[in-house]
Amino acid sequence: MKDFYCVKDNTWCIDTGHTLIGVYRINDRDIVMLDSGISYGVGETGRLMTALDGAKLNVKAIVATHGHWDHIGNNKNLVEKYGCKVYMYGDEAYACRDEEGVIFSRSLLPYNDEIKKTYACMTSCVHEFIDPDAEYIEICGKRFGIVHTPGHSSAHITIITEDNVAMAGDVLMTENEIVKTKIPYAANFAIDFRSKRKLASLNCDKYIISHRGIREDIEHEVEANINYLKGRAEVVLSYIEDGMTYDDIVAAVINCMNIKVTNRFYFSDIHGMVMPYVQYLEETGRVYAEFDKGYVRYTVID
Repeated sequence: MKDFYCVKDNTWCIDTGHTLIGVYRINDRDIVMLDSGISYGVGETGRLMTALDGAKLNVKAIVATHGHWDHIGNNKNLVEKYGCKVYMYGDEAYACRDEEGVIFSRSLLPYNDEIKKTYACMTSCVHEFIDPDAEYIEICGKRFGIVHTPGHSSAHITIITEDNVAMAGDVLMTENEIVKTKIPYAANFAIDFRSKRKLASLNCDKYIISHRGIREDIEHEVEANINYLKGRAEVVLSYIEDGMTYDDIVAAVINCMNIKVTNRFYFSDIHGMVMPYVQYLEETGRVYAEFDKGYVRYTVID
């Protein structure tokens, strides 16, 4: 099947069209999945299930790189179908294990009927919480390395299979994918840049990058990602006028980049995605902020 292919030895990959999902084959039938893709609105669930059913696979466990909905979205579906266990790490595991956690993490949004369907796709039961000091976990007699690579999210991990293949999740985007993204997300630039370079130092034989590619050498891609994020920060800087509040900056980004915001949920995403850029610009001395009569206002430093 073209959507299910070998990366190296027992490490395989399912291509859902939107995301690459890692698969480690314990034997001909039983597998451990590394992430599960998105379940909301883009048809990934159907492609994922078709790939699993077509290869007659049985999911024993899911290990999540992080708690974003395009990486844990099918956890519930897989747990219901296969009775598998879900392994997750850090604060994201607690935030997404029920709707209350998601509500607290989405403080800009009212919890109403419009939002409930979306939130349901952002939760996942968690059976095993990965220990903060764990360098590996064992599942069905197989060892999976755990490397902490925060930055894209607070508790992102990279998972290394026994074939020395790294499931990199969203630490990195392929160069051809990132340049399509108007405002790629990193929760904190400084930490994200360190994790990207840490990933390159692992010397894995292959890297599965969720969005989207399989790579053997990622050093060039790492620097291309970092440079693109820095370049996008310069674009955000070009929209900032002295005296702007943060909300003014977000509005300028949305309007000047022609970002289509169709609902409050997507707006809350964009609102959060711009903040790390402004934070980076302040930390690198490009803007400064001052408190003025209940507002934080930004000024560009020449």
